[in-house]
Amino acid sequence: MVAKSGVMLLGHDLSTVLQCEKKGLKYYDFNSNYSKPPEQIVADHGANFIRLRLWVNPPAGFSDLSSVFEMAKRAKKANLNILLCLHLSDYWADPGKQYTPAVWADQDFDTLRKTVADYVASTVGALQSQGTPPSMVAVGNEISNGMLWPTGSLSYTSQFTALLKSGLAAVDNDIATMVHINNGQDEGLVTWFMDLMVADDVSFDFLGLSFYPGDGALLSDLETSLAKAASRYNKPMIIAEVADYWIPAPNNPGTQESSLDALLQVVTALPRGLGAGVCYWESAWRSPAEAYPGEGNSYWTRALWNDLGNPLPALRCFEHYSQARVASAELTMQPDHGPSELEPTIAQAQSTGAQLSNETKDL
Repeated sequence: MVAKSGVMLLGHDLSTVLQCEKKGLKYYDFNSNYSKPPEQIVADHGANFIRLRLWVNPPAGFSDLSSVFEMAKRAKKANLNILLCLHLSDYWADPGKQYTPAVWADQDFDTLRKTVADYVASTVGALQSQGTPPSMVAVGNEISNGMLWPTGSLSYTSQFTALLKSGLAAVDNDIATMVHINNGQDEGLVTWFMDLMVADDVSFDFLGLSFYPGDGALLSDLETSLAKAASRYNKPMIIAEVADYWIPAPNNPGTQESSLDALLQVVTALPRGLGAGVCYWESAWRSPAEAYPGEGNSYWTRALWNDLGNPLPALRCFEHYSQARVASAELTMQPDHGPSELEPTIAQAQSTGAQLSNETKDL
């Protein structure tokens, strides 16, 4: 992909696009009366990848395998790469909840470790089989409080990192890996978490960080946190989630644009190409579409299209940075570690998510 030559990774999470389209919502480009698929619009304005959320066994059509497969095909058509975000849950995974999928809930630690590896390998292999391999895989989502509770909670730190390593090791060697935590602006949290990763020898390619200025996070704190992490760990970092409001007042499309542009400036200023990229979260999630049945949509005020489907100025922020080269020519979304040893099928991936599997890849 573009990042092989050192260009920034610039993306949009488009996980809820299919739900929006089912509600009849349309998306327009600047100065156009004709609707287009949102992935094509973001590609025309500097993006080079999309992020897709995957839950293990959610209600049909809501961030499930079939949805990811469909969006992956559309991403390929738009010449966009894919960051696959595996929540390893049937539902939202974040610091306040990391629920083990229901079909895995009764497994002991050793069985769960193998199930995670099998699930990751099968899912990635299914995308490869349809000709849409991810360029990067995030194992878990915002996992600063562990994952797959209770087995992988911070009450059992060694089990948490072992589960994480099982998932990371199951990703094919020619696909980059990400570990993603919340509150990138919290220097203490980032340092504590990365020290744990180093101490337990957790190997991955990119550190993903969430940053939500609309929720009170300060860019100055993020700048300090990123600078320390760059110095201490020398790990490429991506702002894996960011979103800010365009309404209500005093927010407006201009303040949203300024917020995103200021973030991009901070990320690109990091030394040695360690500010690897930025991904805007749920750019196209508009009301009344829901990401999960019955939950409504309180995030449409942070989307990059307004309620009429017209693009907001922040959608253009990536354009200036799409050709901005990071310092390290070695930065890549697809490290060359040799050929894959595993080619699972879509059916295998589906069965792994829906039921227990006894055929797991040895760790």
